[in-house]
Amino acid sequence: MRRQEQLLGAIYGRVRSLVGRRREPASRTYRFMSRLIEQELPAGEGGVCLSFFSADGDSATADVLLMLANSLQGELGSSVLLVDARFRDAAAGLTGRLGMLSAPGFADVMRGDVDGWFDLVRKTALDRVEFLPAGRLGPGDSLGLDRERWTQFLASAAGRYRHVLIQTSSVLADTRSLLAVAHTDAVFLVVQENLSLMSTVADIRNVLLGNGVEGLRVVLSTPGQ
Repeated sequence: MRRQEQLLGAIYGRVRSLVGRRREPASRTYRFMSRLIEQELPAGEGGVCLSFFSADGDSATADVLLMLANSLQGELGSSVLLVDARFRDAAAGLTGRLGMLSAPGFADVMRGDVDGWFDLVRKTALDRVEFLPAGRLGPGDSLGLDRERWTQFLASAAGRYRHVLIQTSSVLADTRSLLAVAHTDAVFLVVQENLSLMSTVADIRNVLLGNGVEGLRVVLSTPGQ
């Protein structure tokens, strides 16, 4: 119990450092988060690749990523690539939110079209923000995550964009997501106020640590933010 309390305190201390006071307007919260990302994860000559997921479904993660992308381009003048790197339920994440369920994308890249991935990128309504959809993946498609193709894609994307924001499924739900986040520059867990269980957060942290992924960052998603 004591260990669980310490973990809870550490996580929510991190939440406060990332998103600031809960009563602040959402736009100010995400601008502050953008500045913290710039300080802690400077892009330098190349871009940075940041992965995001939630244990409670993908819709909350999609909301966070869209708000953050808008703040990164508005506050920092960043070029941003949003990537839907999930293997299931495309409608629940960024691809569904942006109305691109039939568009080729990430799944097609993992099938071997690394050289032409940039041709699959779509523009969004946000300035300097572009999007790689989940791609064409049928219900019975057991597509794997090819480590070499994935790392090549990340390096290529970081060479074109200052911030690459990647949505994955939970590492508890899909082992392919664990491989995906392990090769990014930082991992962010989206937790939802009054919904996410601390035991689940602890399980995610332990899975990541057990596979050599350290420095988990937590973003608290609250109603209206």
